[in-house]
Amino acid sequence: MKYEIYLDTLFLIQMVINYCVLMLTAAVMRLITSRLRVLIASMAGAVGSCLMVLPIGINGYAKFLLIFIFFGMVMTGIAFRVRGVRQYLCMLLAIVTATFLLGGVVQWLVSVSGNRLPMGTWLLLLLLVYGLLQYGLQEYRKQRSLFVPVTLKIVGEDAQTKQISVIALKDTGNRLREQRTGKAVCILEKDVLSQALKNDYEVTYHTLGREEAVMKAGIVPEMIIHTKEGDVHTGDVMLALYPGKISKRGAYHMIMHPEYLKEE
Repeated sequence: MKYEIYLDTLFLIQMVINYCVLMLTAAVMRLITSRLRVLIASMAGAVGSCLMVLPIGINGYAKFLLIFIFFGMVMTGIAFRVRGVRQYLCMLLAIVTATFLLGGVVQWLVSVSGNRLPMGTWLLLLLLVYGLLQYGLQEYRKQRSLFVPVTLKIVGEDAQTKQISVIALKDTGNRLREQRTGKAVCILEKDVLSQALKNDYEVTYHTLGREEAVMKAGIVPEMIIHTKEGDVHTGDVMLALYPGKISKRGAYHMIMHPEYLKEE
């Protein structure tokens, strides 16, 4: 049985696949690159795919390994500036994972449609799946980024300093401020503290079902916000003590004012 393979069509399909896979890999691995570099790398990989189908005159398995390894190194090197064997192997594993993820979803959709899609529709389907995966990844990270670990240095009424660690919710809608000083207010569950806080202030707030309520508040000498970019140290933080549970499921015990992360 003979098959006709059009190299221009194969090149275009593989270039689009390589581009989607490399961009998805960059997003998953949080790598900094440019679309131009990824495009050039995708074209290089497409050239390798075309060489795979040409009768070079060597064993098929040997040809596959040689071309796969060589052009895999070329693609990753161009797109991500890989240095060293260990880094290359890690990137190759990430690329293979992204390929299976993207290809698996597309193959399932193609099989559902009866495997009779024209090339243009197939490419659009590939780009659609790629866009959905990118969007899902961004939304997942956006949700995860709402929570940050925080270390608080608390000075109690006995003048002793103690550190406590909690998970805080970055609430961009929090505009709560202490009336006398005008300082931005973070809210912490009262039960989290094992010692009393110097309650020199009061913070008025509103909740559903209650017109007005008051929380005791005090100044925390230092708050350390542990982000992926590094620790953010903030001094003289106004901390209000909430008498109940902030999160019903216990996912977090503190609400952070965006001002302390320069996000206001």
